Amino acid sequence: MEPSGMAHFNFPNSVSPERMLADQPKALTPLYGDSNVWSNKLDLFGRASACQEQEQGTNSGEHVPCSTDEDTSMRRSCGSCHILEFSDTAMPSPLHSDSTSAPTTTQDGKPGDGSSGLNLESYIPVGVLRKRNMFDTTNIPKNIDEFPSPAIANLEKHNWIRTCTFPYKNHPQWSYVCIYVLPDDVGRKSIPRSSMALRRALKTVMARVDRSREAWEGKFPEDQNEIVINEKQKSEEDESMWYIFNTLQDPVPQVETMQDLYARQAMEELLSTATGAGESDSGVGGLKTALYPYQRRSAAMMVQREAQPARMLDPRLQACKNPLGHEYYYDKEEGCIVHEKKMYSEACGGILAETMGCGKTLICLAVILATQGHFPRIPLQYHQQIENPVHEKTASLVEMAAAAAGRYSLPWKRYFDTLKRDGLYYDRCVEACEKNRGNYIIPSAATRQKGRNGVPYPRPPPQKIGLCSGTLIVVPPNLVDHWGSEIAKHTEGLKVRVLRNSSDKTPSVDELLHYDIVLFSRIRLEKEAGELVPNRRVSAKSEDSPLTKVHWLRIIVDEGHNVAGHGQRTNMVHLLDQLQVERRWIVSGTPSSGLYGVEISLASRETYSNEIELSNATNTALRGRKMTGSALDNELKDMDKLRHIVVEFLDLKPWSNSRANDPANWTKYMKPVGEDGKRRKAPSLRATLQGLVVRHRMDTIHVETPLPPLSNKVIHLEPTFYDQLSLNLFIAILGVNAITSERSDQDYMFHPRNRKHLSLTINNFRQAGFWWSGFDQKDISGTMDVAIQYLQKNRERMPKDDIAMMTEGIRIAQIAICCGSRSAFRQYHELGVFVQGFPAHARSLWALDPSTADTEPLLLGISQARQAQQFITSRLSAEDPAEGLAGAGIKARRELAERQSDSVPMPTKISTPVTLPKKSGAPDKSAKTSSPKFSKGLLKSLPKDSPLTQTKLVATASAKLTYLLDRVLELQEKEKIIIFYDNNNIAFWIAEGLEMIGVDFRIYANTLKPALRTSYLALFRENEEVRVLLMDLRQASHGLHLANASRIFIVNPIWQPNVESQAIKRAHRIGQTRAVYVETLVLKDTLEDKMLRRRKEMSDSEIQHAEKDLLDDNAMSTIIQNEKFLPMSESDNGDHNPFARLAFLRNPVGFFDRHKSPVLDKFDSGKGKGQRIGEGSLFNTPLPSPSKTSARRKRKILRFDMDSANASPKDREQNEPDLLTPQIKRRKNSAAAEEAAGYVNGNGLVMTPSRMPPRRPRNSTNGSATPLSTSPPLSTITSTATSFPPFALFSGQDVQTKVSDPGRLG
Repeated sequence: MEPSGMAHFNFPNSVSPERMLADQPKALTPLYGDSNVWSNKLDLFGRASACQEQEQGTNSGEHVPCSTDEDTSMRRSCGSCHILEFSDTAMPSPLHSDSTSAPTTTQDGKPGDGSSGLNLESYIPVGVLRKRNMFDTTNIPKNIDEFPSPAIANLEKHNWIRTCTFPYKNHPQWSYVCIYVLPDDVGRKSIPRSSMALRRALKTVMARVDRSREAWEGKFPEDQNEIVINEKQKSEEDESMWYIFNTLQDPVPQVETMQDLYARQAMEELLSTATGAGESDSGVGGLKTALYPYQRRSAAMMVQREAQPARMLDPRLQACKNPLGHEYYYDKEEGCIVHEKKMYSEACGGILAETMGCGKTLICLAVILATQGHFPRIPLQYHQQIENPVHEKTASLVEMAAAAAGRYSLPWKRYFDTLKRDGLYYDRCVEACEKNRGNYIIPSAATRQKGRNGVPYPRPPPQKIGLCSGTLIVVPPNLVDHWGSEIAKHTEGLKVRVLRNSSDKTPSVDELLHYDIVLFSRIRLEKEAGELVPNRRVSAKSEDSPLTKVHWLRIIVDEGHNVAGHGQRTNMVHLLDQLQVERRWIVSGTPSSGLYGVEISLASRETYSNEIELSNATNTALRGRKMTGSALDNELKDMDKLRHIVVEFLDLKPWSNSRANDPANWTKYMKPVGEDGKRRKAPSLRATLQGLVVRHRMDTIHVETPLPPLSNKVIHLEPTFYDQLSLNLFIAILGVNAITSERSDQDYMFHPRNRKHLSLTINNFRQAGFWWSGFDQKDISGTMDVAIQYLQKNRERMPKDDIAMMTEGIRIAQIAICCGSRSAFRQYHELGVFVQGFPAHARSLWALDPSTADTEPLLLGISQARQAQQFITSRLSAEDPAEGLAGAGIKARRELAERQSDSVPMPTKISTPVTLPKKSGAPDKSAKTSSPKFSKGLLKSLPKDSPLTQTKLVATASAKLTYLLDRVLELQEKEKIIIFYDNNNIAFWIAEGLEMIGVDFRIYANTLKPALRTSYLALFRENEEVRVLLMDLRQASHGLHLANASRIFIVNPIWQPNVESQAIKRAHRIGQTRAVYVETLVLKDTLEDKMLRRRKEMSDSEIQHAEKDLLDDNAMSTIIQNEKFLPMSESDNGDHNPFARLAFLRNPVGFFDRHKSPVLDKFDSGKGKGQRIGEGSLFNTPLPSPSKTSARRKRKILRFDMDSANASPKDREQNEPDLLTPQIKRRKNSAAAEEAAGYVNGNGLVMTPSRMPPRRPRNSTNGSATPLSTSPPLSTITSTATSFPPFALFSGQDVQTKVSDPGRLG
């Protein structure tokens, strides 16, 4: 029997109060429509209140609940049982098996009913807090979070929460407090919710509460720190953006949920597979190419998101479950709990992020065709303003139906086109629909302010907007032709307008309404923006773009992360804000620098022989980068770029809400501040990306469309004598700097303040792996003199390693000074090639180094060698083509002298160069399309019995160039080749080498105009005679499709794996039918070899940290500082013979018989002496005259004066008294000098002569680095500090004498 005065219901131990109440015969109704709060119509709280009043009347010694000095910890209520207990007698609660009930009451003395009049049913149980009882303060762990008593008291005082406290039965020194929180959407009229202090207190409580069911049932945890530690670990260990991006769910279009009939039909077309037709039938009207299954799903998902965006939870809210398993929603940043969830629509569009080579362009075209003729809906805010027109007489039924179709955006055009294809013509209906196209009016903005003169600021007039079913596509300039060719290749029946250049006129509004696609280059679209008018305080321009007067169905921005993701307010972004567009898409496989597919990471690694190995490698890569780790800062920057896409382009709510309409702060919610005070990513990031991105996982694509094998290997080459000498000179310079600067202060090259110049030096160091000739003789001598002086003064106190380093550096400098051929390379900025059997009468006049004229093979500069070939080719019709070769050598030597760095200063700007004659497939405005002189396409080659056929190209001074020439000659007949380079000088040497061996190639360089790059790219794809594409690595990530190439050569190893992978993916992509072979060229045991090994050893987090600069990796920086000299072998007599270690071709090729000369038609005998070649040959189009650009730029082009070269010696003596001495012309003004700077070959590549910058005087004030007046180009070594010798040391320079660390180079 219960004690007297006790209001308590006995529940069976095995039955919860909720279960018991559910079994009661009385009705239970859910409160606020949610099952987690119930109202018992028996009014248990009312019965408990009556018992309480009776108990207070009979026992005067009981606690008075409304006492002003009451401790809130004494007020307790058992909300789980919805029962209040008022007894100081310990009574076990059936619900809490390990607890005893304690005296409890509410704040105002009415159980469960505070001053606000709210019962406990209105509160949400959120969890439990543990506290140590006040009578036991011994053995309190220091690392246990203190119980937030002030926050609890403050919240209870203002009725924000209710509490119920129970001591543990078996652990009486501990109690647990059940927390009930009043949601913000309940009781707002009676309880103010604007206090920021209370918000902070609620956040404190919610951060420490235990939400587990076990804790709510009163189970005492064995480890007191377990809950706190686990919660902190969960908050600190967040998934990386890269991992989230690569593990997003594949698109799963749901046709059955579509309410829009026409969108449903479009999705069904996209997902259906045509039956009874050929493989090329796609099932989509107008699409000529069949789609892969994943492409169908992606296209259908795009249509679904356009027509019926899904509903998503407000990203500011987190869905939480209370201990009873019911949901509530918590805004962690604001400290706000709500009972009802708030929903928003996803973006009407998103980001198409299928990986590179998976047909994003084709997917977009499929979506356009599937929705052809669909119209955008009139915006709701303008639809309500449309009034039914008043006509003088009743319109016909056709007119009324057409008006309704236009007003409700029905796809009448597609409907009648379908009937027309079936032979049914409804011209009158079509005419009526055209006349009644949907439109609406944007009213002028209301004037709120007036100027000083009392006149309101002018506002733009009301604007009539017409509904357009067309799609606006914006692409980079180099992809305009790509999109045009894809549209022509894959579609039919689309009406397309292309606007590429500023001269292309924008169609009128009426014309725009009839196009299916309007294709803009990004540069051309920016011209439509006009002037920025941010506050509209000036009259609107009357010549606003017609694009702004049309409501477009869709806009697609290819490589859109470069437009919307940089955050700058450009003309492009300004115009996009002005456009009325219903559906917005960004097409990019890499929406930001940190969001790219795992397949890109794997492409730069070793070969995977089967799908199992590839799958294992994929899973390993995903696990390795699951957590953010040290890449948090980079990911936060990616979050900012994503914000620009979400807010400024996609207009996604609530992020783009106005200040007056519940704005959401992206930085606050998506990059919240953690307990450590540092920002981190929000848990809702995955849901946000899932609602934006349309993308398949790579393993899904591999199963449906397997790619050919990819082989990626490193080719280690033995460096030549000149390779070793150049690399050793860099090592010597860095070593002398490290030793003489004592590895300290700003004189030391590796000092943090010299980071910019150190990076530039390392780039040049890496460039020397291919070729380098940038060290002046005087610079080397100066460095050697300073090293000798320092060594003489400080030898006794120097470590042995430093002495050995200094001694070897001096020896390397002496070798370089004594090497005449190296000096010739430096003087003429040449790369050496070696020719065997050169005509004896001209050897001395063509030899690059006169001292080696009698040495076999003959050393020539590569540009010089090309001149010799051109001279012979131009005289193939002569009886003796070699006649005049000696004179041509004199002329060539004089022209080479003009390229000396002493007479030609370094350019500050690279101009657009002249180009080679184009093939027939490449239009050239500067050349006539036809010429009667060469109309037959006849060619003359060197006779086989000519002595000149014995002249052979046998070697070059660059190991990498020799390997490339060998491999190109071997592979070009059967496969097309891409050669990636990272420096214009390297491209220059490779282009000269390919010209020398007569291989037809094209260049994709940043120094060429976009139109020319596009035409070269088309030739490489379509013309079988063009076998090699020389491509700038920086241009390899812009959506280029080069699946016709199956061989890739990377000249210098690439530090960033992602950059390398993007280059490889130009060829290894959907549409590739051959196995792709990638070869990276590395000089054995050099810095680049160690760099590549280090990159393979690095973890994913280390790669992320040092992705931009290899010096960010401490291990790599240490490797550079401790780089050792390459051994340089000597002959028996101690001399160094440069010719003893060359890079010889495996199969020497003819030097003079690799080229043919065009033959005039009038010399055709009709007997077949000339050789005709197919269309697209080099000489099928006549040579163009020099363009105006080349004349204006005044670039140095090597040409031949045939009259001067073939003149008699006597005439030459009269006209040119001293041809052997180069005539150096001094420039009188710097402007003219800059125009003449740089050398451009016939392929349009600029070779910037490598040279040392002029030294500046020491800053005597503080000894700090003094910057150069102008920033030199990347092909030079620069330094802003003259107090240290990273590039050259001169005699008499001050040297500090501090003992340096032994055994270190830098």
